[in-house]
Amino acid sequence: MRPKIGITSGLGETWTGTGLSWRPYAAAVERAGGDPVFLDRATLGREVAVLADLRGVLFSGGLDVDLTRYPNPPDLHGLPAATVMRQFHMQPEPLRDEYELPLLQEAIQRDLPVLGICRGCQVLNVALGGRLVLDIASEVETTIEHPAGPPPERISSGHALSILPGTFLSGILAPEEFLICNSRHHQAVRADEALPTRVAAVCPEDGVIEAIEVPGRRWAVGVQWHPEHAQDHEVRERYAPLFRALVTACA
Repeated sequence: MRPKIGITSGLGETWTGTGLSWRPYAAAVERAGGDPVFLDRATLGREVAVLADLRGVLFSGGLDVDLTRYPNPPDLHGLPAATVMRQFHMQPEPLRDEYELPLLQEAIQRDLPVLGICRGCQVLNVALGGRLVLDIASEVETTIEHPAGPPPERISSGHALSILPGTFLSGILAPEEFLICNSRHHQAVRADEALPTRVAAVCPEDGVIEAIEVPGRRWAVGVQWHPEHAQDHEVRERYAPLFRALVTACA
């Protein structure tokens, strides 16, 4: 039987169970042999019951984690969170954070396999007490374009990837083979004293963290790129082993 894998959704019509935003994640799970299950705000307060029927969870991409939802918020230097978020060009999704953060915490506590993609990678880090680079362009000296291009096309950026040898991720994606990725993010995991996860991959040109993993857990990985992205055909095919590894862990 195909293992049931929950996939979180954002807000709005494109995030319905057949929507253009949710469907690529479900398709990637299906191709890998899993049975995708739509998750939304209906899980709030029902995390234990919902996760009892699942073998793993994929936290999908989307907008930014609201600073007021951080379990371990950064020092805002006395400024209101809304002011800081405007300064760093953030687009928060507090209603999504409200259900995803406790769902992630419960999934980790139950040691269910977890994959976070882009925003999902950041949710994984934040939910465990970590923090984020709030805007790469504002905080990191780099010539690398990490966000997607301007609308309406929103074409992914592309850059080099360095998967760190000896990490759990390197056992799934060989460091000598997976050397590029597609990029659609303006925030990233911050490597500071609050970092609860282990760095598994970076962009070698500027050191921006591109993947994390949770030590001591059976299978908990976050990646900043979009291995599911339907428009990036080469990346989608290249990174299919990541979804197969998730499904195998869930089975």
